[in-house]
Amino acid sequence: MVAPPFLVSAPGKTIIFGEHAAVYGKPAIAAALSLRTYMLVSNHDLPQDVISLEFPDVNLQYSWPLSTLPWSSVPSLSSPQSPPTELDDALVKALDAPLTGVTGFPQRSAALAFLYIYMCLMNDKRSALQGVTFSVRSTLPIGAGLGSSASVSVCISAAICLLSGAAPAPPLTAATATAAADAANLAAIDTIDGWAFLGERCIHGNPSGIDNAVATRGGAVMFQRMSKGSPNVLKSMRSFPSLRLLLIDSKQPRRTAVQVANVASLVEEYPLITEPIMNGIHSLTDEAYRLLLLPAAECDAAWAAKLRGLVRINHGLLVALGVSHPKLELIRAAADELKIGETKLTGAGGGGCAITLVQDGVTESTVSELRSRLSQYGFDVYETRLGGTGVGCLFPTKVDKAEWEEWEEKLFSLHHLLALEGREHIEETVGVEAVDAWAFW
Repeated sequence: MVAPPFLVSAPGKTIIFGEHAAVYGKPAIAAALSLRTYMLVSNHDLPQDVISLEFPDVNLQYSWPLSTLPWSSVPSLSSPQSPPTELDDALVKALDAPLTGVTGFPQRSAALAFLYIYMCLMNDKRSALQGVTFSVRSTLPIGAGLGSSASVSVCISAAICLLSGAAPAPPLTAATATAAADAANLAAIDTIDGWAFLGERCIHGNPSGIDNAVATRGGAVMFQRMSKGSPNVLKSMRSFPSLRLLLIDSKQPRRTAVQVANVASLVEEYPLITEPIMNGIHSLTDEAYRLLLLPAAECDAAWAAKLRGLVRINHGLLVALGVSHPKLELIRAAADELKIGETKLTGAGGGGCAITLVQDGVTESTVSELRSRLSQYGFDVYETRLGGTGVGCLFPTKVDKAEWEEWEEKLFSLHHLLALEGREHIEETVGVEAVDAWAFW
């Protein structure tokens, strides 16, 4: 078990290949983003019999006396390291009462995921760790199809697994890594992912599991939904180098269900035309999977150029399915004109976000020009990276004793974390790329 204070973090994700075809049993690939969620677990001015959740990015602040939670409804677990795949209906129903004062979908769903995981894992340990605040800050756009909820679920899962002892901390230094530690890491990843999936069920009902898998493992994940009776395929790719990526939010609202229904109508009306399109998406996803599995030594400029070519083809096939939008095409045209790289829509389409895989040699001034052009239309441009690390943690034990007072105020202060303004300030202060003391499973 790990005691507060400590930080955990998990990345968001973007789908890079295979959207919509995945609905028809084809594979899809999603990759981690360097945009992340951060959670501070701390003891802070609370009565011992209280836990608190602070999530200012979605206007959520709520506390629960532990004695008022429905502990008698917590299901018995065969092993906390092997979480179930289905929610316990009795516990979900029993949590209606403590969630009465939490209104709004993102607020209530996040609180439900938090309480569900907390109660299942801390049921017989709640007296040992009380008066704890869980504070969440995110550098991810909320509700933009970038896995923000899964990133939060993974942070909740990792934090409570550490508090309860359901998962061990990763080795603090490479020197302490052993074969046994590697095996423990892999087991911890599966445990964290499993509980995060239940958090996603609390939020989305019937999620695919790909978002929490990427947020836990990092790198990229290939996912394929199989027919009933067969387990879904999920293959992790963690070793390829991170790639420079622009993520552009068109701010155009869209509903995934509407886009999926529109494609379904097209498939039904023109099966002989749409089947080759779906097969083409399948083939390019397979090729991308092959490329992403290559040894790092082979991931050179030619390798990156092939990935960009697949991005271009995938977008064209999605356009043929009718899921683009004039705003997404405007983004693609602007990136093409400036020769920044290859652009495609990501997710359901019909609005939402586009991604541009940046080619070598593109200067910051060129990216600034794109940002300036697109800002005229109200679009947000995020400069990020594709791939990279999954869930991680930061403990005071990693901090030099001579620097502890400064780090305590900067990294492990609830007031300081909540006061940070904007994505860049959060990343500069606690970010996994700004602070080299982070450890990853």
